[in-house]
Amino acid sequence: MNARADARAITFADLPGWAGDDHAAALATFARSCARITRLDASAPLDGKSGTSSLYGRAGDWQPACAAALQSVAPGSARGFFEHWFQPVRLAAERGLFTGYYEPEMRGSLTRHGPYRTPVLAPPPGFVMRAGGAGFPARAEIEDGALDHDALALIWLESPVDAFFLHVQGSGRVRLENGETVRLAFAAKSGHEYTSIGKVLIDRGAIPREEVSMQTIRAWMEANPAEGRDVMRQNRSYIFFRILRDIDPELGPPGAEGVNLTPRRSLAVDRAHHPLGSLFWLTTRHPSPDGRSEIPFAHLMVAQDTGSAIKGVQRGDIFFGSGTEPGEIAGRMKAEGEITALVPKIIAPR
Repeated sequence: MNARADARAITFADLPGWAGDDHAAALATFARSCARITRLDASAPLDGKSGTSSLYGRAGDWQPACAAALQSVAPGSARGFFEHWFQPVRLAAERGLFTGYYEPEMRGSLTRHGPYRTPVLAPPPGFVMRAGGAGFPARAEIEDGALDHDALALIWLESPVDAFFLHVQGSGRVRLENGETVRLAFAAKSGHEYTSIGKVLIDRGAIPREEVSMQTIRAWMEANPAEGRDVMRQNRSYIFFRILRDIDPELGPPGAEGVNLTPRRSLAVDRAHHPLGSLFWLTTRHPSPDGRSEIPFAHLMVAQDTGSAIKGVQRGDIFFGSGTEPGEIAGRMKAEGEITALVPKIIAPR
């Protein structure tokens, strides 16, 4: 996609709900990305990945705004900050799909004993991801011992279903037996293609398409442990983790950009189209925690993460936070929506 050729400049007044957003919260999130962007060479791509649309320019195009964001900006001036430095740009692509993710919480142990039998693994020594997972064991082979669990295990979880959803979400908090809470953060992935087990269950007739959610998938797998194990193995992709201690409970896990995610402000995007650190106005709807109603969502977001299932210009995954309630929302989130890019005025299309 040539986003610059297809993009069209609009005004902030064209963004539905713009005036009612908490711009100070968005600015605090953007500042975390800016701490990285200001360290880049001015000629570097915004997120260090080449090939992203020229709409977003280079790091040097963003650095003046970032320098200002890292200074003290009064909360009441945050809206003016964005309107001063940026131009809304409507992308020509149709409205797309927006889902949600969260940081699950689970119980675990540093040693294998009792109910704690499912390992969370660190990358093997010298691991290098190859396209398509070439030459590397898939999930089923790893679970069957193709890698040394005892040597690589960081933590042992009590639930294989918890472990699988940890892989899907990419991070999690684990409460250990001594009361300490640690964070498991993404370290690497095997390179095998990701397969949605929701689709597998639909194809097998286990769950009707209109009823598929994280909650219904989990309930089915817990009620059918043997079949559930086989279904989980249909996803050949495997995620490796690292342990983070002394976590700030107010901050989310680090995303692909390397900065801590912010609930309802951090967005996972397709890096083939949008660079990490870029800004978007997102309008969509999300379910209530009980799933009985939908709530309008209109917020300024920062692209701070990515994911194997996030493909396309108008495709995003909203980070909702950590724990039970964010999980209830994220697990049911699947709605049409639209992102509008905010780019520095000095490179915005006319």
